[in-house]
Amino acid sequence: MIKNKRTEGKIKTHYGMKDFYKHFKENNKDIEITNKKYYDIIYDFNLELINLIIDYNIEYQFPFIGSTLSIKKSKHTPKIVEGKLYNTSPVDWKSTNELWDLDNEAKEKKLLVRYSNFHTSKYVFRIYFKKYVHSFKNKKWFKFKPNRLFQRTLSKRIKDETKERYDAFLLY
Repeated sequence: MIKNKRTEGKIKTHYGMKDFYKHFKENNKDIEITNKKYYDIIYDFNLELINLIIDYNIEYQFPFIGSTLSIKKSKHTPKIVEGKLYNTSPVDWKSTNELWDLDNEAKEKKLLVRYSNFHTSKYVFRIYFKKYVHSFKNKKWFKFKPNRLFQRTLSKRIKDETKERYDAFLLY
């Protein structure tokens, strides 16, 4: 059986939009709303939340679980420690694969091409989920993975030359 890399290790959810809609209908019998309309409202809310977090650098606090969602930036520069080079900059896989197609020796040595991030003064931005406010059972197993749209929107905003240079409030 061939496994899909994208879904390998993915945690199956026990609750989804249908369950949330069913719960909403049970607790709000006086409100008439279709499943499609409910889904559209949730989608628009999440899309606006993404735009607020990215464009205005707000920290969104999730009610009841006390966690926050924000953009974090950190500086990645190469360092030499005890004669060894350590480079923690993100890998540019497109350029790395092109290099490996052209040069077999580079592929054997597993040479990686990394982003320089000169346009952001060597800062790397990422979506950061803090889970520190409340204590609850199994908190250490709780995980947040931003969807592809959120990640791509952040990337487009960082590279957008028409807007003011991107900066995030959380600096670590």
